[in-house]
Amino acid sequence: MQQFLAAINGAEPSPLQRDSLQQQIYDRLHAGLIAGAFRPGEAISSRGLAQQLSVSAMPVREALTRLTAEGALELTASRTLRVRVLSREDFDEVTAIRTRLEGMAAQRAGEQFDGADIARIRALHADLAQAADHGDADRYLAANASFHAGIYAAARWPLLLGMIQRLWLIVGPSIRASVPDQGHVSRSMGHHDAMVAAMALRDATALRAAILDDITTAARDIRATLVGAGTAAATHRQKEETAK
Repeated sequence: MQQFLAAINGAEPSPLQRDSLQQQIYDRLHAGLIAGAFRPGEAISSRGLAQQLSVSAMPVREALTRLTAEGALELTASRTLRVRVLSREDFDEVTAIRTRLEGMAAQRAGEQFDGADIARIRALHADLAQAADHGDADRYLAANASFHAGIYAAARWPLLLGMIQRLWLIVGPSIRASVPDQGHVSRSMGHHDAMVAAMALRDATALRAAILDDITTAARDIRATLVGAGTAAATHRQKEETAK
């Protein structure tokens, strides 16, 4: 959590403004969760975040309450707020929904790309490829989220995009666990290259197929880092008992 602000798009964000402070804090935390700047199970302190952002605790608590309601954060039995820990069952559900929604967004985007869309997404892909080549995990995660979002935005269905972002909000921290694996990054970049090639041909079916391949291939790598719901619950109870 210490460096999450710098991890978003690889740069320090601008100072927070007084207007809509809670929304700005929410937006930054939201972006950090999607980009994998937080890890599953990482404790979240409203006081610590307030100090880091140089704001009072109230707007931070309000933002954290929203993120908890959206399923990105969770309270433990000891009332500690932490980044949600997905079980394999949770992850399978999210993945199944992602394939439907992101496949739909890719198909629609591929049917109506214009020149500006293609130029914008190619620029996002170039940034992603550079991050992969340099082995920069933070930059890669942020660029990966931006690249996918850039494609889905071309569908021009804001409601669908919001639903997809909600799923990324939940799964983003778990994606980080697989990124240090260069094999995973290489496989993922192969799918990303296929997306750009399909986009250039305005082949909506090929674009959708490349995105589904990316989701399902990554899901296998990510799922291997997770545990079943029963095991996760038992492990967490044991940790809490040890801490008492």
